[in-house]
Amino acid sequence: VIIISIVWISYISKTMRSIKKDNIIDLENHSDGFFKLKTLLLSLSVVLLSVGLAYMCVAPPTELPNWPLYRANSKVWQTLEKWSKTAKPHHLRLVEMATQFLESRTLYLVTYLGVPDILESTSEPLGCEDLKPRLEEYTVGEPIDLPFFCRLLHAAAHFDILEEVGEKRYRLTEMSRYLVSTHPKSLKHYIQMMAGDEAFVIATSLTRSVFTGNSGFKETYRVEMLEQFKKDPVFQEIFDRGQGDASRLYAPALIADYPLFASCKHICDIGGGVGSFLYQLLDHYNFVMTGVLFDLPDVIHHARKFLGEMKVKVDDIAVIEGDFFEGIPSNTSCDCFLLKDILNNWSDEACVKLLNNLHLAMRQGDKIIVMERVMHTADFAEERFKAILDLTMMTFNPAHSRLRTEEELYYLLEQTGFIEGRTYSTRAGYSIIEAFPMNQ
Repeated sequence: VIIISIVWISYISKTMRSIKKDNIIDLENHSDGFFKLKTLLLSLSVVLLSVGLAYMCVAPPTELPNWPLYRANSKVWQTLEKWSKTAKPHHLRLVEMATQFLESRTLYLVTYLGVPDILESTSEPLGCEDLKPRLEEYTVGEPIDLPFFCRLLHAAAHFDILEEVGEKRYRLTEMSRYLVSTHPKSLKHYIQMMAGDEAFVIATSLTRSVFTGNSGFKETYRVEMLEQFKKDPVFQEIFDRGQGDASRLYAPALIADYPLFASCKHICDIGGGVGSFLYQLLDHYNFVMTGVLFDLPDVIHHARKFLGEMKVKVDDIAVIEGDFFEGIPSNTSCDCFLLKDILNNWSDEACVKLLNNLHLAMRQGDKIIVMERVMHTADFAEERFKAILDLTMMTFNPAHSRLRTEEELYYLLEQTGFIEGRTYSTRAGYSIIEAFPMNQ
């Protein structure tokens, strides 16, 4: 990597001498000069990337990057993204943006058909002719059109989902290993949740949402998502497992960057889904503390199945069915209450109702731990991802749900009788806000 960096620096030096000699900065008289200048900027970004990779090579091989490495990588990718945009003509960027949905659909189809699982089970690359009979058996016997399938895999290779080896034979990339079912941080269900057929149809309804203010989900199904789940348990299971995938991905950073979890004795995860995050948290501390998972009855049904698969003892994680808008049990003996990715799912009025109910269930000395992606707290690349998540709120969640700023979250807490404690940054892109109930 260092040698590559030196080569690039030599090339840049030569280009800069050419710029100085030919006076090609005069863009009006030298249209060719503008292209060379863009090439220079792109080259500089590659050097920064190479330096970042070199840093990664000498950094300790840990599961979670240390803070200096995390910040350095963020800066490298931010600079790379900005400069690559500068080097690409505007009309090409617009064409790419208009067709990105096809890239998402390709990712979904490759995942849905089970291509990553089949390729992971073999020791050599496979062609589409080899994959077809195996996948037809995997996908309940439904026949696959071979010419279409071959073209799909070819496109997937250009999107870095697969690597094309030799004559139309394919193997997994490092990225696509996260699509394998058995990967410890598999995103298979997350991809099915965010890029599946249902999600695609719902997203198209945003054309109406911009006029009505309703979610894309309500424009599609005429009801909000939680109501539809009661009619469609298969869709709910896809959603719950997709959320579980995301929790597994971000949990190590959230747990490491909030060491005060160790001070909790009994943790309630309010609206905690199937319990993926709570399980990882308690497992990290070897179950020296206990937990309570509180969510809607339909969600708890899937949670019992997940916790059973993890062989969790009933004494370690208790499950309670309920609706946090109607009330939260006050007899749980919890001293720490988690709200992870909850407030951003609801309007201000709904959040106030939820927090008031939580305040009533808490005792003096208890605390709530709010885990949210907070707007305007990070660099360009991360804020771009938050903007995408905010669009996701508009697509799936009830009207006026959104990612909030730190000040907006503080205001909600103050309105419902909480005093804010310290705010923690995390290497997962989340902010963690402590809050304590005022005197009752």
